[in-house]
This record gives sequence, C-alpha cells and structure tokens, in this order.
Amino acid sequence: MSLRTQLWIAVALIMLLSALVSITVSTLSAQRYLAQQLHLKNVDNATALALSLTQLPKEDARIELAIAAQFDTGHYRLIRLTDPRGEVIQERSSPVAPEGVPRWFLRLMAFEVDPGVAHISDGWSQFGRLQVESQTSYAYESLWQGSRWLALIFAGGAVLIGVIGSLFLNRCVRPLQDVVRQAEAVGQRRFITIVEPNTLEFRAVANAMNRLSRHVKNMLHEEANRLRQLQARLHHDAVTGLLNREQVMAQFRVVLGADNEGATGTLTLLRIQRLPDLNRELGRERLDALLGRLGGSLRALAQENEFGLAGRLNGSDLVVIASGVNDVSGVAKTLIGRIPDTLGEDTSGLIRIDVGVTTYLPGEEPGAVLARADSALARAELGPGFRAEIEPSETPWGHRTQAQWREAIREGLQNLGLQLAGFPVVDGSGILIHTEAPMRLFMDGELRSAAYFMPWAVRLKLIRELDDAVLKRAFERLAQPGHPLAVNLSTDSLLDTEFRQGLYRSLNERPAAAPRLWLEFPARGALANLAELREVCRSVAYTGCKVGIEHAGAEAFNLQAMNDLGLHYVKIDGAIVEGIHRSTETQGLVRGLCTVAHSIGVLIIAENCHDPADFAVLADLGVDGMTGHAVGAGRD
Repeated sequence: MSLRTQLWIAVALIMLLSALVSITVSTLSAQRYLAQQLHLKNVDNATALALSLTQLPKEDARIELAIAAQFDTGHYRLIRLTDPRGEVIQERSSPVAPEGVPRWFLRLMAFEVDPGVAHISDGWSQFGRLQVESQTSYAYESLWQGSRWLALIFAGGAVLIGVIGSLFLNRCVRPLQDVVRQAEAVGQRRFITIVEPNTLEFRAVANAMNRLSRHVKNMLHEEANRLRQLQARLHHDAVTGLLNREQVMAQFRVVLGADNEGATGTLTLLRIQRLPDLNRELGRERLDALLGRLGGSLRALAQENEFGLAGRLNGSDLVVIASGVNDVSGVAKTLIGRIPDTLGEDTSGLIRIDVGVTTYLPGEEPGAVLARADSALARAELGPGFRAEIEPSETPWGHRTQAQWREAIREGLQNLGLQLAGFPVVDGSGILIHTEAPMRLFMDGELRSAAYFMPWAVRLKLIRELDDAVLKRAFERLAQPGHPLAVNLSTDSLLDTEFRQGLYRSLNERPAAAPRLWLEFPARGALANLAELREVCRSVAYTGCKVGIEHAGAEAFNLQAMNDLGLHYVKIDGAIVEGIHRSTETQGLVRGLCTVAHSIGVLIIAENCHDPADFAVLADLGVDGMTGHAVGAGRD
C-alpha cells in the first residue's frame, strides 16, 4: 500500500471519527434541549389548563368543552383528567408517528419527557388531577432534519478538505515521488540524481540516494574510462591514434565478411616517404606531432562513414577503409586535398606522401585488396609531388549507373521480394537467445546479401523502403510461433520521424509479436544521435520490444551516454573478440565491458565468433550471447 493511500486512509478515519463524534454530541445536546422544552411546555400547559378548569363550574359538559378546546388548539399527544380516586373523567389523545424519520433513529433518540401534572380544586376540596403530554413527533422530525443537515455540512466540508488536502498532499509527496523514481531508476541500473526537497525527512533520504547514485555512477564511469584506455593501448597506435595493424586487419576481415552490410567500399593506402630521414631532420617530437595531426585527419575522414576504419600498418604505411563508398576518384581527390592542409606550409615541402586507392567486394581476402592498393601506390611513387593512383577491383559491379541500381533495387523489392536470413545467437550453454535476421534481396537472378546493395540503397535514399520491408517480413515471421527475431535497421531510419512513428504503430497493433522482436542499429550512427535512440528505446519499452546496438567497441560504453538510454543489449564488434583465447589483455577488456554493461542492465553479445576456443572463453568472461561460425549459421 502506498504512503499516499495510507495517509488518505488515516485522514479519512480521523475525519469520519470527528464527524461521528460531532454529530453525536450535537444530536444528543439537541435531544436534551428539546426534551427540557417539551417538559416545560407540558408543565406550563397543565398549570394553565388546571387554573382555567378550577374557575369553571364543575359540569361535565363545560369541562369536556374546555379540554377539547385546549387539545384542538395545541400540539398534544394526551390530556387526561382523573378524579381523586384515579378514575378518568375526561381524556383526549392523538399519538402521531413522525414522518420521514427512520425507526433506528427513533430507537436511538427516544425522548423521556415527563408529563405536566396539575390539580383542580372545587372550592376547598380537590376535584381532580390533570395530566398533559405534548406531541413529540415534531421534535423527532426537527431532530432528524438537524442531524441530516449537520451530516451534509460535514460531508461538504470533507470534500472541500479533500480537495485542499489533495493539493497540499501532492505538494508534500512530490519529493517522495522523485525519490521513488530515483530508486526505480537505480533498480533499472540507471544512476540519476534528483533535486533535494525542503522537507527535512525527505531531504535526508534524497541526499543519501544522491550520494549512492553518484558513487556508483562515478565508479562505473571510472571503470569505463579504464576500459577505453585499455582498448586504446591494445588496439591503437600511440603516435597517430589510429588502429594498429592487428586491429585494423581484424576489423577489415569482419568488414569483408559476406554477411556484413558494409562489405563494399574503398581501401586507401598512404605511404610516408623517407620516414627515418624525416626523424633526423624534424626531430622526434616534431615528427610525432605531425603524425598525430595526420592520424587525426584520417580518423575524421573514416568517421564520416558509418563503418569507416583508419589504421597504421607499419611505421610509414597508413590505411583508410571507407565502407559503402565506391567513388575511388573522389576518395583520391579528397585525400590529396587534405594532406597539405594537415601537414602545414612549414613541413609540406619536406614530406611526400603517396596514395594508392582500390575498391573491395564481399568475400575478398584482405591480402588481395592490399596488394591492389600497393600496386597503385607503386605507380604513384614513380611520379613527382603528392600523387594518387587507382587500381580498380577485378570483380565488376552488377550495375554501373545510379539509375540501374535504383531500378534493380526497386524491382527486387516490388517483384521478387525481400527475405530474412537466420543466424542463431546463443548463450554460453547453447540456448538460443534470438535469431539474427539480416536482409536478403533477389537481384540479378540470385539472392544477394545486404553487402551487395546497401551502399547504393543509402546513396539513392532507398533505405527507408528496405527497412519498411524488413519490418513487414519480421512481423510476418513473428505472427507464427517461434523464437525471438532480431533485425538490423539503418541509422537513416533511426533519424526518420515518420519511420519511427510507423514503427510504434506497428508494435502497438501487434502486442503478441512485439516482445519477440529485437531491433538493432549500428553503434557509430546510433550513439551519434542519442536523442533519437533514447526516444526509440523509451517509446517501445512498454511493448516488450528490445533495442540494441551492433558493431560496438569500448567507446560505446560511455556511461554518461548509455546510462539513461534504456538499451537492452550491445553487440561487441567481432574484431575485438577475434582470437580472444590467445590474449589475456583482450580477455580483461571484454570482462570489464561485461561488468560495466551488466551494472546498467545491458546484455553483451559477441559478434563473429568463429573459433570454438573463443566461444568457450567468452562464455567464461560473462558474455551473455555469441554469434558466428562457432555457434552455427544458416538459413531458417
């Protein structure tokens, strides 16, 4: 029972007792007063009538007429005249029942009124004894009406007091509601603080809760920072801030996976010529600062793409991978334009950087792509100044122009239809958590993965149509009994207000299917648009639908950003967990990520778990779910 309910029950009981006591006291007082007045009336009327009869001749007719006249002109229940022996000489009575008065009230408020008694003389001798009783029905009716009015006044007062009390109670209890909301948030592993109220007792509770929330939040924030620093040390080059060779190649292998949506794009290889000579000419500190600026510029360029990567392969070779970007000429021009600005006028004449650009396609080997880029780079080294050469992919695209791509994608949607593949996601015991269902589209006579058409769909603004089709197919599958289904949605759809409204309507219209639907967005794009992601998480939460992000690294576990989002799960990038059974430092990183995620109520799922040895280690580290070849993949 809530405190508000208990307070209202206490107030209602007090008011009810007060009303009962007041009505009872008032009614009894009125009853006593009326009884006294009736008794005085009886005595006065008996005395007056006895005096009048004493003066009359003692004839039966005259006495009867006088008593009848007195009875008819007043409100009497009984007038009786008896002789000295007690025999009745004359009697008039008219017992009248009170109108509209309940019997229980008559029993409780019964009057005990003594009759008025007077003696009548006939000369020096006693003629008789006169007894007068006034009518009590009017007194009962008056007492009942007074009690009713008093009860109505109390009821009206109670309503008025209730209204005023509600306003006052709401004001008093509002700080407690904030404390309850904060306690619920802590229970949901969201550590928020509230404004401390003026009420001393509530202020003490709120202050203690705020201290607890800040302490836990700071502790988790420090842990998240430590993990980011650990990931930076493990995966990044200390001078440029770019990914190191092992990590960039691991991520590139994930990008080239046939089921990855960003598996088409360009790879750019940059080579800094005469690096040892530059170290002597510029000095180590100056050269490191220059390499840091160059790394920052390349990292910014990579982050313009949702699945972009930038890394340092060795001392002089840098690489930029742009998924979904196939305009190699545009990439080359962009780099050639940015490099001089990044180096600065004082050093651009001393440093030469050559550029080789190539495209890659799903399923290619990383070595083959790098070999093409290196071939282009070799040609660039033969010419003067900043140069960029292009080595196209050996595998031709199915379509060449934007119009052809648009027609092919729309034909696949309208005529052949979009399908969902099925890849199981299981926990450490092998129990299915959900089935991940990336989209597949019939194009060019075969079923194509998203890697084939997704970059063009984004460029041609067709991603909304694809995501609508994905949701339609997902709800069709969820209409049948089965396991939960996870579908991938794009950042463009996350930012589309109309798409979000349609999603909410679809979930509300399908209350049975909504709890089995898992929605996931790319981590980089989703975390760059926290307001929209937060809206989606909170709007679908009451339907039971779960929301998560995919391809996430340690940077996604920024507690300041994730604390109040309401995410249900995070899928860690497969490049982080690849070969984890061989690296104790990576195991420490993943264990820490699990600790931070679990502390805020978020499930951790590892992507692209291809090695059974990795599967066993991940389960021991606290990862909630895994997907990949080690789990088993295939169509549903």
